[in-house]
Order: sequence, then structure tokens, then C-alpha cells
Amino acid sequence: MERKTTSAVTIGLLASLVLIVLALVIYFANLYTERWIQYVSIAIFGGSIIWGVVNHGKETGYQATFGGLFGFGFKIVAVITVLMVAYTIAQGFLFPEIKEKFVEQARIEAAKNPNADPNQIEQGIQWFEKNFTMFMIFILLFWYVISGAIAALIGAAVTKKKTPFENSFNQ
Repeated sequence: MERKTTSAVTIGLLASLVLIVLALVIYFANLYTERWIQYVSIAIFGGSIIWGVVNHGKETGYQATFGGLFGFGFKIVAVITVLMVAYTIAQGFLFPEIKEKFVEQARIEAAKNPNADPNQIEQGIQWFEKNFTMFMIFILLFWYVISGAIAALIGAAVTKKKTPFENSFNQ
């Protein structure tokens, strides 16, 4: 009887659910402009991918190749990314005040630069406000794909793999 393995979609769904719950906690606790909370999200994101890849290796009896493990990890990344983009779009409609908070935070950060021209700051803020959802989606896509690929590589690298020599004795 062949052992059943957990699919990348299942792991991606569970990780996305945890990330969405965390995002809601961050929102209701009014922590979304705090930088330290981003590290918690990144740790959950990366940790879930690495765990998923290592678990997949274990479930396959460590028969998977590095490329197969990386591909499995990248499938997890794709599922999480799609669901988090969908959540980001929905969040813009459910919690429109988040946009105002981010715009205000951007205005404060821009004002800290002593060489910044006030007119340029205001133009940049207006552009950011006008394109907020698109900007957030591009940032999310970029960072999730890059950091997810790194996590998938780490997961594939740390997962034990049987050598061809070991496989010849197990047949």
C-alpha cells in the first residue's frame, strides 16, 4: 500500500489561514504600522514552507530529489501568494482605514528626510494613495515569491535524501 502524502495545496491553505488570522489580529490590535510584526509574518511564512518541504521528504521516505523538493516548496509558495493577494484585495474593501494609516505613516517617514522637497513628498504621497492596492500587491508578490523561493531552497537543502546506494538496498 502506497503512503499518502500531504499536498502542497493543503499546506499552502493552512499556512495562508494562519497568516490571515495573524493579519486580522494585527489589524484589530492596531499593530499594522509596527515594523517588528512583519518579522513574525515572515517567520510563519518561511517556517511553514520549510516545514512543508521537510515533511514531504519524510512522507516520501526521503526518496525525493532536491529539485522535486524545491518544486513542492514552490507550489506551497504559489498557493500562499495567490491567497494572500486575494486577502489583500479583500482587506482594502473590508478595512479601508488601513490605507489611510499607511499613507499617514508614509508621510511621516518622508518628512524625516531633511533633503526632501515638500512638493515632491506630496506628489509621491498622492501617487501612493491613488495606487495603494496595486502597490501592496506588487510588494506582496515580489517578497513572497523571492522569500518563498529562498525558504523552498532551504527546505530542499536540509531535507534528508537517500543516496542511490541506499535506494538499491531498499528495493
